[in-house]
Formats: sequence, C-alpha cells, structure tokens
Amino acid sequence: MSSKEGKVAVDLTAGIVGRWKETYQWIPIFGAFATVAVAFSAGANNLTAPFSTPVGSGALTLLKASIIVCLICVPGAAFTSKSTVDSLFADFLKESQPDAGFLMWSLVVALITAAIWLAVATYWDLPVSSQQSIQSALLGTILVTEGFGYIPLWNKSENHNFNGGGLLWISLEWTVAPLIACLCSYVFFKLSRAFLLRSEDAEKRILIFLPIDYGISTGLLCLLVIFQINGNIISINTWLTIVAVLVATLVGAMLSLVVMVSLTIKKSNDIPNCRREFLRQSMKRKRGVGTHHYRIRFHDSQQQIQDFQQTQSVSQKSSTDQLTQLKQLLESTPNRLVQTRNFQRIEKRTLTSDASTYIRKFAISIIRPVIEYDRRTLVRHALAEKNDEMEDFFSFPHLLASCIFVYVYSVFVLQFSIEVAAIASPYAAILDVFDHRNKYVRNGEDVEYVHVEWWFRAISRLVAAMGFFLCGWRLTRCLGGKLTYMSNSRGLASQLSSVAAVMMVTRMNLPASSIHAFVGSLLGVGMIDDIRNVNWKLVLKFLGGWILTVIFSCGIACVIFSASVHSPGYAVP
Repeated sequence: MSSKEGKVAVDLTAGIVGRWKETYQWIPIFGAFATVAVAFSAGANNLTAPFSTPVGSGALTLLKASIIVCLICVPGAAFTSKSTVDSLFADFLKESQPDAGFLMWSLVVALITAAIWLAVATYWDLPVSSQQSIQSALLGTILVTEGFGYIPLWNKSENHNFNGGGLLWISLEWTVAPLIACLCSYVFFKLSRAFLLRSEDAEKRILIFLPIDYGISTGLLCLLVIFQINGNIISINTWLTIVAVLVATLVGAMLSLVVMVSLTIKKSNDIPNCRREFLRQSMKRKRGVGTHHYRIRFHDSQQQIQDFQQTQSVSQKSSTDQLTQLKQLLESTPNRLVQTRNFQRIEKRTLTSDASTYIRKFAISIIRPVIEYDRRTLVRHALAEKNDEMEDFFSFPHLLASCIFVYVYSVFVLQFSIEVAAIASPYAAILDVFDHRNKYVRNGEDVEYVHVEWWFRAISRLVAAMGFFLCGWRLTRCLGGKLTYMSNSRGLASQLSSVAAVMMVTRMNLPASSIHAFVGSLLGVGMIDDIRNVNWKLVLKFLGGWILTVIFSCGIACVIFSASVHSPGYAVP
C-alpha cells in the first residue's frame, strides 16, 4: 500500500512539474530572443569605446575593428570569462517574487527594457552602461512587488541584500571612475607631449619610450590574466603576482627593444646608401648640363618659332569659326531662336534592378561607412595641436592598448567592471529557474552559483560584435572625433587611462563602468590643448543620458512588470 501511495505521489509530482514547464516554456524561448537583442544593442553602444579612438585617428577601419573584436571577445568569453552569474543576479534571485514564473518573467522584462533603452541611446548618440541599464530595470521590477519605500540609498539596506547598488551607489559610478580616468589621461598626455612630441629630438625619445610602453602593456596584460585565474582556477600569492608582473614587463620591454634596435640599424644602413645614390645622380645631372646647354638653347628657339606659328593659325581659325556661327545665326528664324533639346535614352527600370542597386549601396554603406563631421567639429580639429610626423610611431601601441581595453571590457573578472557579462547572466538565471524550480520556493534560500554555458557566452559576444559592425559607426563618430580631436598619441593616453581607472576603482570595491571611464579619459585628453576643444554640449548630453538610463529603465520595467502582475491570469499547480 505504501509503495502504491509513493508511486501516486511521484506521478502527481511529475504531472505538476510537467504542467508547469509546459505552461512557462515560452519564457526561456522569448528570453533568448531578448538576450540576443540586448547583446546586439550593447555591441553597438558599449563596444565602440575600445575602438572609437583607433577608427577616429585613422589607424583602423570599422571592418578591421569588427574583426579584432570577434577575435578577442568570442574566444575570451567562451574559454576565459566568468562562468557563473555575478553577485548582482545571484542576490536578485533571492528577492521575494510572487511566483517562480514571475521571477523568470521579471528577468525577461529587464532584458526587454535594456534592449529598448540601449537601442534608443545608440540612436541618440549616448554612450551608456548596459550593466547599469539592467540594474535599473531589475530595480523597477522590485518596486512593483515591494513598493517605492523599498528603494535603497546605498549598496545594502535593512530590507534586502540586493548588491546591484542604490541611488548613491550608482551616483558614485557616474563620478569616481570618469574623474580618475580624466586625471590619468590629462597627466599622461601632458607628460608625453612635453617630453616626446615637442622635443627637438622627438624621434629618438619616442624610440626609447616605445619599449617602455610595450613592457608596461605586457605587464598590465599579465596582471589581468592573474586576476582572471586567481581564485577561480588556482590561488596565487601576492608576492608571486608582483614577480610575475615584473618579469612580464621586462620580457616585453626587452623583446620590443630587440625589434626596435634591429629596425634602427636597418634604417641607419639604408641612409648612407640613399646618400651615395643621391650624390651619384646629382653628379650625372651636373655633367649633362654642359653637354646639352647648346642643344637646349637651339631647342628653345625652335620651340618659340613653332609657338608663334601655332598662335597665328589658332587666331585665324577662331575668326573663321566666329563668321560661321554668325552665318548660322542669320539663317535661323528671324523672330525667335529655335532651342534644340538633347534627349537621352531612358533605360527601363525593373524591380530586380532597383533591389540589386539598393542592396549594393546598403552593403557599401555598412562595410565602408562615411564618417562626417559638422563645421564646428572641424574647427575644433583645426585648432588642436598636431604632430603628424610623430603620430605614426604611436599607431601600434594605440592598437595594443585598445586590445587590452577590449580584454578588460569582455573578460576581466573584477566586480562591476564587466559590461557584456551582464547580458548572459539574466538568461542563465532564467534557465536555472526553469529547470530547478524548487530552489526558488523559499525566497531563494537554496540558491547557489548559477553557471553560464561557454557556448552561450560566445554567442552573446559574437552578436555584440555584429552589433558593433552594423550600428557602431554612430558612437564611433561621436567618441572618435565629435567630442574632441583624436590622434594616435591621444588615443593611447585615453585607452591606458581608462584601463587604469577601471582597475583602481574596482580594487577599491567601488562601482565602475568602462564606458563612463572612457568618456572621462577623452575629456582629459581634449582639455590639454584648450578647454574650448571639447564639445561641452555633448558632455552635458552624455550626463543627461546617464541620468536618463536609471529613470527610463526603471520606469519602463516597472510599467511592463506591473501590467504583467496585475493582469488577469490563472495559477498553475
């Protein structure tokens, strides 16, 4: 009898779970499309930060930048990125929701709201944080169930342990990281211009500086890798970290020094050969001057006679042409002149030809978009100090710094420093709620780490790269030249300063957005020439967009989720 009752209980439980999954299986499907939309919009908006300066300075094209994004982001996200949901969504899953179905739907609402806002912000040329957009949307869904008195002013409150940040916490995100990046870029470019670009022996000093820069970049990359594996794979001692970073810095500097010395020796060997060739050619020209002097004088006299004869023939021909035209005019109608019309052959247009023409023009506009600036922007570019002869030396270090910034953007596992990682976390949480409903019955007390599959992380980065390739030209134009004048040396300063600011702020356990830090670094670089070389109207527009991110995302998510919660429905056992 007991076995029969146990069998009935198991069958009843299986039937309940089956009906629950059949009812809510559309939520993971719909959430997948929403996640793809967020990834595409985030790529068009956030991925422009690392490569807007190389494209704006002419070191890269938009197509090459998109290829580099795919080569760095997709493998990095698949194999070296964080494989668990971050603390933001782990704490949100423990918040009280009416039902596990509404918990999944609240995450979908957050994704939909973030996708809408990121698309609108990209259209308005506003660089905003995708992570902050999802944070604000999640806060809007909590307000529906808990009320407006639930809004925290700081990171934690007595009501909950929501680690997404309160109002003051988000305000720090707008101020601390951009200010540090602005100060770092100002000091970095001020020193580089004083000791490198403006010096009399600028080329020699730059050649000495480049191995140092390569060494710093190598050490910084080693530090990022150590932060990635420390605690996740193995535990690394502090002194071992310092030794590894120093060794990587020395190795990078020595290897680049060997390359620079070999190139310098090759160039120095080519200079005497060029001088000897120039002297030999000049001696040949001097010998030929005396030999051909009489021949040139005779040729000049013959040429003058020929020019005089041609002038007489042309004058006679022009007078004859004038008489002919006058005769034709007199032979025409005496009362009115007859105007002739030249008819061109009109080719018959078909729907297929129009479609092919449109597709061809559209493809050209995507692959090679024309980035144009208005008159005021061109005036600011003209007033900026330029060192075009020396800028080519900074092209490769600039690209290397951009690649490191991409690595920080998509792979670096420091709290609050990941933008694209916020895309995969909600969908991973949706799948975990759908597959393990019982863990979320008692307000998520049994919730542990939610793992994100490697293939889903790779797909999200690939979609983000596609968004950057198709729609990233808007913010690339905005950040790469419309805000201030951009060159390779300025881009190097802004990229390294952004990476340094993100690392410093996150190590202080403060929130940091990479896109906000990058805007601050551009301000520091632009103010060095003149404070008027910065488009301050655009800066105010950016600040308004960052404030509007919280208001729009929180409000739209609150409206959508409120309509879902209070709409008529039925309960699923």
